[in-house]
Amino acid sequence: MKPAAQSSSKWLRRRPARMLAALALPWFAACSLVPQHQRPDVTVPAQWATGTTAQAEVPATQWWRAYDSAELDRLIQTALAANRDLAASLSRIEQARASLRSARSALLPSAGLSASASHDRRRADGVTTTSEDGQAAVSVAYELDLWGANRAATTAADADLAAARYSHESVALVLQADVATAYFQYLALSDRLRIARDNLDAARELMRLVQVRYDNGAATALEIAQQRATLLGIEAQVPSLVQSLRETRHALAVLLGQPPASLALQAGTLAGLALPAVDPGQPAQLLVRRPDVRIAEARLIAAEADIGAARAALLPGVDVSASAAATGLIGGGSATLASLAASLAQTIFSGGRLQAQLAYSKAVREELVASYAQTVLTGLQEVEDSLSLLETSRSRTALLAQTAEAARETYRLARVQYDAGAVDLLTVLDSQRSRLSSEDTLVQAQLAQLNATAQLVKALGGGWAAPVPAPAPRG
Repeated sequence: MKPAAQSSSKWLRRRPARMLAALALPWFAACSLVPQHQRPDVTVPAQWATGTTAQAEVPATQWWRAYDSAELDRLIQTALAANRDLAASLSRIEQARASLRSARSALLPSAGLSASASHDRRRADGVTTTSEDGQAAVSVAYELDLWGANRAATTAADADLAAARYSHESVALVLQADVATAYFQYLALSDRLRIARDNLDAARELMRLVQVRYDNGAATALEIAQQRATLLGIEAQVPSLVQSLRETRHALAVLLGQPPASLALQAGTLAGLALPAVDPGQPAQLLVRRPDVRIAEARLIAAEADIGAARAALLPGVDVSASAAATGLIGGGSATLASLAASLAQTIFSGGRLQAQLAYSKAVREELVASYAQTVLTGLQEVEDSLSLLETSRSRTALLAQTAEAARETYRLARVQYDAGAVDLLTVLDSQRSRLSSEDTLVQAQLAQLNATAQLVKALGGGWAAPVPAPAPRG
């Protein structure tokens, strides 16, 4: 049996990696160079300032189906499958996933294999000799992640992947809302165009009646001119509405990933849509619903991991390598060589570069803390604005519906009295303009109400299958 001192000396001489690891493990166990993540403290109210209706429902995952429109469902499904911006966001997820795989590879050892063969022929003193030789070698290298630098890089890459996924969700949500509002706009313009053409037909009929009265001496040339001016004014609105209708259809086609002229839509009306009542839940639930808030938190986690990596760069690094080679594989008389080595490296002077990188990483984290808080506040504002708009548009639409009905009745009575000679043409013209304006304004109010529901779902972070519990504080 060998003496203990000799055995210990041999262990230290042949196992330098074990010695360095043993010395470093207490430091590694005691230190955490990555700051502990805590969700930034942002004051979130317990309830929304604007009340909601008792009939409100939690939005389903495919929230747009609540409008009960098969065409809208078809359009959004097409957009989700073919939109170019959404496809680009999927590519960014793949980029982040590849970066994560690259970061994880630093946690594993690297291995290399090499082989060579040689043929040597020599002639001396009239004698020719030949020799052949071959060798193969394998090497393994590993960086001991004593300070967690590689794990911090992996954490940062994982957070970047999460941010890319949330970004994809955000792009998809914006796309869904944009398709819905563009479709609502198309239907509203179709309704407004129909109203303008109906009023144009009524104005032409009134023009014919005034002309008959004029031919019979019961109307004046002034009345002819007044009705013609009204008729032309209504007619002038039609081309503008047609142009807006075409532009909206073109924009909708681009959202669907199609050429602008290729989209064909069915004839529809806003009246054919259901108006969902959306339950906004609790304000604190925005922290886990809105993709932009989750993106902000994921970026903050990545920044904290970068701080850990920057701190680790100030400490010494340890590399371990091992190699084995076999020679004489062809000519016989083979031999095997093996080696194990460890190296310790520490940057002594870098002109302040490493310290500057650490300061930079800390400053980035502070920026992202502020950005997270601002994102939450913006989300709260958008929900409050959408709730307020929904409430006011609902009241305004109800009042304008009564106004439009009264304007139609007023126009009917004015026509009857004008035919009977009880009122002059100016009264009919005023009621005619009032009818057109009130009906057109009503459609725009209905559009605003539908848009408010879509914007509310978007502000809430999209649809969800069940109420989301308020997030618990993270430590």
